[in-house]
Amino acid sequence: MGINDAVVAIETFLLTYDGGTGKPVTVQVRPSGDDINTIKIYVDLGEGKRVNADAWERACAAAIREALPDTQAFQLEVRAEADPA
Repeated sequence: MGINDAVVAIETFLLTYDGGTGKPVTVQVRPSGDDINTIKIYVDLGEGKRVNADAWERACAAAIREALPDTQAFQLEVRAEADPA
């Protein structure tokens, strides 16, 4: 699997991924411009959610690896945001 195929597969997966907080409001998945083997993943979990972002990011990366084993060749950088207001 090439990096562009991995990006599409990850984005498709994340649109249905719950992660215990409900489906993400916004998902952006892009190849890194700095490192050819890195995929950057940005997730907006939405308002009114109290989430430990670090734990959510680790769980999300693990879920991606489990669901999409062909992504093992790439480093995943997951960033999650939630607005607890």
